[in-house]
Parts: sequence; C-alpha cells; structure tokens
Amino acid sequence: MASVTQEHTVNRETEQTSTIANSSEKERYIHQTRELVRLCSLLRADLDLDEVLQQIVASTAACTGFRVLNINLLDQSGKMLSSAASIGLSEADVRTLRETPFPIESFINTMLPEFRISQSYFIPHSSYKEALVNVPVVIVKEKDKDIYESGQWHPEDFLSVPLYSPRKQELLGYLSLDDPEDGKVPTEEAVEVIELFANQAAIAIDNVRIFHEREAEHRALEASVTALSEQIQLLSKGDMRPRISSQHPRLQPVADTINLTIDRISAILHDMRAVAQAVDAHTQNVQQNSELLVHDTHIQEKQVDQISRTINDFAQMMNKISERAANLSKTAIDGVDVTNEAQNTVDRTVEGMSLVREATLQSARTMKNLSESGQEINETVAGMNDLTMRMHLLALNSAIEATRAGEHGQGFTVIAQEIRTLAMSSAEIARKVSSYIHTIQQETTKASQSVEQSTQEVVKQTELVMQTGVALDAIGVVTDQLTHLIDGICTTAESQVQGSQLVVSAITEILRMTGDVTRHMREMQQSTNRLVEFTDALRSRLTRIHLREQ
Repeated sequence: MASVTQEHTVNRETEQTSTIANSSEKERYIHQTRELVRLCSLLRADLDLDEVLQQIVASTAACTGFRVLNINLLDQSGKMLSSAASIGLSEADVRTLRETPFPIESFINTMLPEFRISQSYFIPHSSYKEALVNVPVVIVKEKDKDIYESGQWHPEDFLSVPLYSPRKQELLGYLSLDDPEDGKVPTEEAVEVIELFANQAAIAIDNVRIFHEREAEHRALEASVTALSEQIQLLSKGDMRPRISSQHPRLQPVADTINLTIDRISAILHDMRAVAQAVDAHTQNVQQNSELLVHDTHIQEKQVDQISRTINDFAQMMNKISERAANLSKTAIDGVDVTNEAQNTVDRTVEGMSLVREATLQSARTMKNLSESGQEINETVAGMNDLTMRMHLLALNSAIEATRAGEHGQGFTVIAQEIRTLAMSSAEIARKVSSYIHTIQQETTKASQSVEQSTQEVVKQTELVMQTGVALDAIGVVTDQLTHLIDGICTTAESQVQGSQLVVSAITEILRMTGDVTRHMREMQQSTNRLVEFTDALRSRLTRIHLREQ
C-alpha cells in the first residue's frame, strides 16, 4: 500500500513538474510571439539603423535564451563585414569587433553543409580554429571544465544565422549567438525560432536601408532638382547659352532632353532671327513701296478725276456741236430751199429780161416807124416812148432789186407801186399828148436812140442775170455738199457724244476703282506699319535672348 502511495505521489509530482514545464513553455512561446510582434512593429522606416539593430538584438536575446548576440553587416562596398550591434559584450569586445572588419569570403567559407542546421550554421568547438580562420571572434566565457557532455554548449562553439535581404535575396550580414541560458546546444526548433527573429531583423534592416537609400536619393534628387532649377532660371532670364547638366542619374535624361529642346529652340530662334531680319528688310521695302504707291495712286486718282472732267467737258462740247450742227443742217436745208427759189426767180427774171428785150426791140422798131410816120405822131410817140422808157427802167431796177433781195420779194411790190405811179403819169402824159406831140416828135428820135442803148443794157443785164443763175447753181451744189457734210458732222458728233458718254462712264468706274485701290493701299500701308511694329518688337525681344553658337 505504501509503495502504491509513493508511486502515486511520484506520478503526481511528475505531472505537476510536467504541467509547470508546459506552462513555462507556453509563457515562453507567448513572450516570443509578443517580442516577434513588437519586432515587426520596428519595420517602420522612420527609425535609425543603429536603434533598429539594438532593438533587434535585445528582442532576439530575450526570446531565444542567448545572453550574447552580435550582428555583422556588409559595408557599402559589399565586400567587408563588421560588427553593427551587439548585446552581452563588454565595451572592449564591442570596440574590438567594430574595429576589425573582415572579408565576406571568410564568413562564406564557414557556411559548409556539415555545419548547417535549418538555414543556420553551428560550428562546434572541435572545428573552431579550422572553420573560423580570418573571422574575428571573442570568447565571452572561459571554460569552466575540461570535459563537456554531448549537447552542452562549449565556450568555443559558434552559431551564426545569415541575414538575407527579402527584396534582393542578397546577403546582408549574419547574426551570431553565444552563451545560451540553458547551457545547451540549441535544437532545430530553437534554431527555427531564432531564424524567425533573424528574418524579421533582415526585413527591418532592409527597410531601414531602403528608407535611408530613399532619403539619400531624395536629398540628392532635391539637390539636383535645385541645381537644375537654378540652371533653368537662367533660361527664364533669356540666357540659353549654358548647357544644362545634372549629377543625379535620374535627372540626366531630363537635362539631356532639356538641352536637346534648347538646341532645337535655339535653332528655331536663330531661324526666327534670320526670318525676322529678312521680314524686317522686306517689310521696310514694302512699306516704302506702299508709301510711293499710295502717293502715286493719289496722284493718279487726281489725274483720272481731271481726265474725267475734261472728257465730260468734251462730251458736253460735242453735244453742243451736235446741236449746232443740227441747227446748221436745218439752216443749210433752208439755204438750199432759198437758193432754189432764187434760182427759179433768176430763171423767171431771165425770161422776163428776154421779153423785155424783145419788147424793147419791138418798141424801137415801132418808134422808128412812128418817127417815119409823121412829125406829130413822132412827137406824141416821143412822149410815150419817154414814159415807156421810165417804165422799162423801173422794171429793170425792180428786176435788179429782186435779184439782190434774193428771197425777199418786196421789191416787186415797190415796182408795182412805181408802175402804178408811172401809169398815172402816163395817163397824165396821155392827156397832155396833144399838147406835147410836137415835143414827143422831137424826143422820139432821142427815145429811139435811148431805147437802143437800153436794149444793149438789157442784153448786158440779161447776161449778168444768166451768170447769176449759173452762180446760184454752183451755190446750190455747194450748199448740197455743205448739207451732206453737216449731216456727216452731226452723225459724227452724235457718235462722239455717245462714245464720250461711254468714256465718261468708264473713267467714272476707273475713278471708283482707283479710289478703292487707294483705300486698300492705305489699309495695306497701315497693316505694313503694324507689321513693322510687330517685327521691331519681335526683334527687340529676340535680342534679349542669348543663344548658343551654332
């Protein structure tokens, strides 16, 4: 019974011990998890690398049961390892490790397959000197006994966990651990736990490095942007001669692009200067030519206006000539009619003169007969012949006056009146014939002689009248020709009037077009002046820009 009780007591103690151990293991796992979570919070990139490394070694030491930890990291060259953070070491040991960098090949030579546990490497003290050649090591604890049992931690044992960058899968360094609290070589599970902390440490280190790289790159980029901005400020002042450069490799393509753009802009501005100069020269020529053209167009407009007025006056003059020619044509026609009437009158006068001549000759014969018939009859006939002579003279004068009068036939009325007067005188003489027969007889001879002279004069006057008729015929022919010429003048004058009106219309249209041309030329002159102003302004602005030499 006692043995059973004792066995039961032992079992209970064993169970209690196991329970206590399980409880301690749980608490350790909880503590490790909390530390791992806290270590994950260190992944923020706003902490300094030394601070992060110190937190890592502290958390790893607290959770893995190792009193001494050291983190060795690669330098910027990626060839040398040196101590970056440690815990559990004296200041002299820390200084020794920090001041003793060693090549990465020395550590890589320790990463042999026979030393590998999970992703870590455990080098036992038996291989200490051969494996850790050229790797600085400090012994933190002296041997307290000569013989160590299997599984116990020897002061010369070496445990390292490589730290790899999760971003580049490159070696960042390694974590070395020493002096475990339980004095035992860690199991694979313990190593895996250490590797969890090492992985988080690698992530934190990588993040801090990334942050510092980004910060350095950001500062370098800001400095390069500032320098680039200062160089670009010169461009805003018009100085395009300096070439843009940047020390930052990311900004160098931008600088090259800006330089290429500036070169192209410089080429364009050089061309613009040449074009502006050419445009300026051509514009000045155009301006001078436009001024001369405006002046000449203005003079031409005045000349065209003067020509228009002259042609208008000429048209009015031709119109008056046409009207006067028409009146002259009517007058010429009336003259032809008058000439014809005068010719008829002359013809009748010639016939009358012929009759008068025949009558005069007959009277001369009669008077000769009377003279021969007797003294008394001769005396009476002498008086009658005297009267007849007056009548004939009067008739002759009337004929002459009628010839001179032309169309006016009033002379015939005078002749008729005179004939009546003579008739009355003849009546008076007839009454006195008896008393004057003797006188008439004496005068008959004289009258006979006078009649002969009158006959001769009548013959001469007849010839003159006939010559007058011939002259009137010639005048009629000339008048007909003059009438035809006047008609031609009228036709030509009317044609000239119509042509002058067309010319006046054309000149008026030309004057209007010349006015439009003048107006357009003035507008073009104003536009040219504005273009000259713009060209001057462009040339003035281009002179402020200093370009690169081509």
